[in-house]
Amino acid sequence: MKIAVFDVSHWHFPLYLPALRDPGIEVVGISDTASFAGARVSDQLDCKLYSSNEDLLKEDFDFALVFSRHSEMAGLAGRLIGRGIPFLIEKPCGLNLQEVRGIRQLAEKHGVYVSVPFIIRVSDLASRLSPAEGFTPEGFQHFSFRFIVGSVERYERNGCSWMLNKQHAGGGSLLNVGIHFIDLIASLTSAPIIHVSAQSRTYRPDVTVDEQAVLTCQNAAGQIGVIETGYLYPSTAEDQRDFAFSVSHGSSYVRGYADQLYVKARDQRQARSTTVEYNTDEYYPVFLRRSWADLTQGRPPFAGLREAEHAIAVIEAAYRSAANGGAPQTVEHAP
Repeated sequence: MKIAVFDVSHWHFPLYLPALRDPGIEVVGISDTASFAGARVSDQLDCKLYSSNEDLLKEDFDFALVFSRHSEMAGLAGRLIGRGIPFLIEKPCGLNLQEVRGIRQLAEKHGVYVSVPFIIRVSDLASRLSPAEGFTPEGFQHFSFRFIVGSVERYERNGCSWMLNKQHAGGGSLLNVGIHFIDLIASLTSAPIIHVSAQSRTYRPDVTVDEQAVLTCQNAAGQIGVIETGYLYPSTAEDQRDFAFSVSHGSSYVRGYADQLYVKARDQRQARSTTVEYNTDEYYPVFLRRSWADLTQGRPPFAGLREAEHAIAVIEAAYRSAANGGAPQTVEHAP
């Protein structure tokens, strides 16, 4: 399979490298409009660095990875769809709901495979909360997730300062990390989120996206979730984030922190404790390999543009709520 990678300066790109070195995978070209990591990645993968996305689009390839600025994603996605080329595109897939809905409709019209790496779907956590473990969708009662990552300065250090500008990024911590838990709640419950209320804050005067946010949501089944996000953690390579959660289900109560998962069944006095991999960085190559397998075997994406559209609709409703002092908002979903 010949692979083209667009905009390799995205901070997630290095996480995909293990899969891109798989047997039978050939990276034929990369682009880097940020002019930050391109030369280094070109050497790592022994492939050509193209001067622009337009030049790379002229190359012959079978599958693409899209890591562009959010404000440029929809345009590039549309070009790939027009050529009938399957691809993986990082969330949020566009600057706003209108753009994401547009490329979803275009991909469906042309029958082009597009996957979106909602990587928690392939995580140990999702497996432990699955029906196979006794967690039926209708049995969930309440979700609480806290995911606080490194400060805004990490984007500047990694050549992605555009992530701090709403015109290019569309949103901040809620969009960037909270979106995964919006998708997880919808996935586990098999019900769309329909009502939200949110608050957000920005601390640096030159940053125009949220550095902190709290979202409360309710889905069509009446199940409730709370998601806290932030760019506030004093992150280091060995200690990158603060992640904790609790989930109430009719069968069990589940808590997680550090590398531990605590499950206390309703009919047992003692909780069970097991070690779980919560480092989400581990799951990007897993998701990419799953995308390739789904594509070659004719299956729909494990997570794709419809899931992205749902999540972005929730995010936009949350930002409307935050702009209105936390007033409840109804989520706009396409039929």
